[in-house]
Amino acid sequence: MFTTLDSIEDILARPSMRDWLRYLYSDHSLELFPSDLASEPLRLSRHRARTPWGDDLCDLADQLVDAANLVLELQSGKRRCLSLRTWDDWHPREGSSSVDPSATFLITPRSEAEKSARRPAVIICPGGGYEMVSFQNEGTPVQRYFEDRGFAAFTLRYRVAPSRWPEPQRDLLDAFAWVREHADDYGIDQRRISLFGFSAAGHLCASATALAMEERPDVLPNALVLGYPVISFSRDVTHEGSFRALTGGDESLRERLSVEHLVRDGFPPTFAWACEDDDTVPCENVELLASALEAQGSSHDCRVYPTGGHGCGLAFHASAWDWAPRALEFLRSR
Repeated sequence: MFTTLDSIEDILARPSMRDWLRYLYSDHSLELFPSDLASEPLRLSRHRARTPWGDDLCDLADQLVDAANLVLELQSGKRRCLSLRTWDDWHPREGSSSVDPSATFLITPRSEAEKSARRPAVIICPGGGYEMVSFQNEGTPVQRYFEDRGFAAFTLRYRVAPSRWPEPQRDLLDAFAWVREHADDYGIDQRRISLFGFSAAGHLCASATALAMEERPDVLPNALVLGYPVISFSRDVTHEGSFRALTGGDESLRERLSVEHLVRDGFPPTFAWACEDDDTVPCENVELLASALEAQGSSHDCRVYPTGGHGCGLAFHASAWDWAPRALEFLRSR
């Protein structure tokens, strides 16, 4: 198991590690660490440089260790990485690109988890503007946090651009169906399977839920947790990049795929949160969602925190850190 006392060279020396990290971390983040400190402990190098946006590398170092340890678990068989197309074990090809459209997979919980007691499950969908899937801050850390608190946690890599609506949504519903079908294998309570979505994946989870209500009620999630989500595709409040990546710029889909118009009676209980200082996806998206859920009488808890910005994941550095324990309370109470 890696820690921040290991170096980048230690981590990358592991067979196939770099190929896995293209999907679970990012080459761009690796490049932010000073090359002359590649052989030094990450605990040192993370304080010797800063990101282009002015932060130190502490979070990136912790995320790198999390991602590398996830790879170790996959390689040792403690977890599985399953192809969404065949449900066989998926492995990255040597030198493969993270934009490979066939690289869609579901990472399972740890195999040694207790199976005798039925527990709730979450399927985590990291964001990325429907152009990428950001495992390093919205996938692996969230998976570990909720696993450590009694949940069976899965993480999904769904199709992104050039794939269009509704292909990402169908990936998520297929994954949900597989998890529900294999609930016994992971000791899961089939009545307590939730979807987690961040940023554009908040839109993914909510729109997939609406699609399930229309076409596949057998895979309707039992609850949603949405972090700084894209909800509306209306021009004045949306993240335009997410709209264009999902729809190809098809204006006929702008209103049709705005979640505030998709919420109807029977929509699952929803916990959603955003940050006032988010300059990528306006927090008004959560306010629109809250109004729509209120109008339908759907159980919900929607919060706006002062600080956290966008893409903050577990947000331990900001006032939004409170979202995860509050989401736990919300799910457990339902």
